[in-house]
Amino acid sequence: MTLLAFPPRLAAELQGAPVVITGAGGWIGQAAIEMFCAAGAKIFAFGATPRTVSLRNGSALDVQALAALPALQIPKAYIFHCAFLTREHAAQLPLSDYIARNREISRLVAGFIEKNGARGVFLPSSGAIYGASDLSANPYGVLKTEDENIFAELCEGAKIPRAIIRVFNLAGPFINKFHSYALASVIVDFLAGRDVTLRAAHPVWRAYAHVGDVLSIAASLLVDNQTTDIFDTGGEAIEIGDLARRVAGPGRRIVRPEWQAGTPDRYLGDAATFTQIAATAGITLRTLDQQIADTTDFIRRALS
Repeated sequence: MTLLAFPPRLAAELQGAPVVITGAGGWIGQAAIEMFCAAGAKIFAFGATPRTVSLRNGSALDVQALAALPALQIPKAYIFHCAFLTREHAAQLPLSDYIARNREISRLVAGFIEKNGARGVFLPSSGAIYGASDLSANPYGVLKTEDENIFAELCEGAKIPRAIIRVFNLAGPFINKFHSYALASVIVDFLAGRDVTLRAAHPVWRAYAHVGDVLSIAASLLVDNQTTDIFDTGGEAIEIGDLARRVAGPGRRIVRPEWQAGTPDRYLGDAATFTQIAATAGITLRTLDQQIADTTDFIRRALS
């Protein structure tokens, strides 16, 4: 099992630093906890409910309910704000509840920063913001846009470094929806020893970024006291059928509906800034094969 960790330079800078992580139960939040724990940071984690989480290095961490955040007094912490109700919640909750709950999350975290300040703020946004303008039709994308504006303006006004990254497709440990994400679904079929089943009859293009790389890039900007324009994640673009073959190898059958040359579904970020910042910071981005291997290893262990 490969543990997530920041590059040595960043780990040294982060040792002993206070870090507030919201959304501790989500994919990015869990990965952030492991990486900051490995760096020896002082972690204050917040999630939907209080609980104790077991880390992959064998240690344990107490997670507080997000409602307790206003009582915390920590000046100049790094804020990794990963709390947000995702698309699945938008489909499950009444629209008014979904909007109100996400705006309350934003209010709590923004209020904490206004009161305590921060050494830097990371906000994972989403590629879903592109073309999102109708709150009733795409509440997830519109509310993510609101969050970008709230925290960009807050950090600019308070002169706090911030890293806002629009995440398109992630890979790596702590993937948490095995049947919702295409990569995870393919891996689950592969590990079960059955045919790999794809549902799309039209071209589907994706490009993946490793969750550890996203967090390392964000941390490098904040540690170096830098603020950039909002930018996308990126990676090797691949059609989902080729991705399935890359995961399963030549001996496994890929089952897919009869091909229809419909409009391609392309969910791809502009990788230029992501790649450039990584190179400047000395971060070697994981290849797609490495991303597949790390994701497969995590899912294999989760299912065993």
